[in-house]
Amino acid sequence: MSKKLLKVGVLMGGPSAEHEVSLATGNNVIANLDKAKYTPVVIKLSKTRSTGSGQAVKWYVNGRLMDMPKALKSCDLIFNALHGTFGEDGRVQALMEYYGARYTGSGITASALAMDKLRSREIFKLAGFCVPKTLKIKKGENYQARLNLFVTKITKLPVVVKPCSSGSSVGVKIVSDENKLIKAVDETFQLDKKVLVEEFIKGREIACGVLDNFNGQETAALPVTEIAPLKKHKFYDYDAKNKDGHTAFTTPAQIDETTYNKAQETAVRAHQLLGCRSYSRTDMMLRNDNIYVLETNTLPGLTSHSLIPQAAKAAGLTFSQLLDKIIDSSLT
Repeated sequence: MSKKLLKVGVLMGGPSAEHEVSLATGNNVIANLDKAKYTPVVIKLSKTRSTGSGQAVKWYVNGRLMDMPKALKSCDLIFNALHGTFGEDGRVQALMEYYGARYTGSGITASALAMDKLRSREIFKLAGFCVPKTLKIKKGENYQARLNLFVTKITKLPVVVKPCSSGSSVGVKIVSDENKLIKAVDETFQLDKKVLVEEFIKGREIACGVLDNFNGQETAALPVTEIAPLKKHKFYDYDAKNKDGHTAFTTPAQIDETTYNKAQETAVRAHQLLGCRSYSRTDMMLRNDNIYVLETNTLPGLTSHSLIPQAAKAAGLTFSQLLDKIIDSSLT
């Protein structure tokens, strides 16, 4: 008798600014799942904004419109290839747990913590990590005096302005002109009700992925990657992340051994502090001899030019083997 294949529903799309990136991740996962082990099923979510319950999002299973509970129960495992709002902030995780669907990636709490950059940053700071000085501004509040104090007394221009809860560098701006700061904040409020203004860390950007149950360890770091944006990108922005040829990657990063090991240890510790599961990626900056933790991504991109697949390849894993690792660690 032939072995029963695991039915894996690849969940992609969704109501976030990262809809297209999620489709790229999902399609790459579908193409590289080992067909001798899995039966892939495409579960695509519409781009319609969620009301919070998920009911405003249309669910399509292999192109057919389906009720959400039925869609979630149609497979043995949901491979969560969503990015950003709804998919990465704990909401879709809550739905999957409510309906008893097994899924890849982190659970509700870790997803919500990591998605809120300030909350996770506060945890990292308590753990002794270096983090950028940060001001949080809420939409509707009178923030001008606090902002002025922050950029004159706490830090100095340039500063980074970003949504508090987003990914793929959506809406991130580096602002050097004080006259443009208020405008940058107001524009970012169109993406999120909470905005972060943070110290600009000038240095080398690195990232380190983490896998559970890898190399004989409960949680192990992948090789560290150095990121150098090209084509006049000031930083690793949305286009630099998602367009071929816009960024130079070096894996393993050419940094001294002590810093390299510390970066790997930091990524593993960040994964554990937030309670992440299966895999994650922590983004960091090197300034002088210090490592500054920017954020941890609980559903890092898995496109053809994403960091985790590149690091896995450097560790001796094909993309199909990486997917096996993610699936296996999600089922244990």
